[in-house]
Amino acid sequence: MKLKIILIPLVLAATGCDAKKDTVEKGRQAVKEVVTQPFNQRDSIKESLKQSEDKQKAALEEAEKEFK
Repeated sequence: MKLKIILIPLVLAATGCDAKKDTVEKGRQAVKEVVTQPFNQRDSIKESLKQSEDKQKAALEEAEKEFK
């Protein structure tokens, strides 16, 4: 009987710690996403700009070939 009385608080404490760890991990993940989002957007914009520049360069080269 005493063993059950001792185990119950230990089990409850252990599950409470797991819940706190999960909450902390979720919070860290959310912060990481918020912090990295502007950098991801910047990289995406840079890639899009590079692709646009490459298309324009190819179009100019094609036009130069036609005029020759």
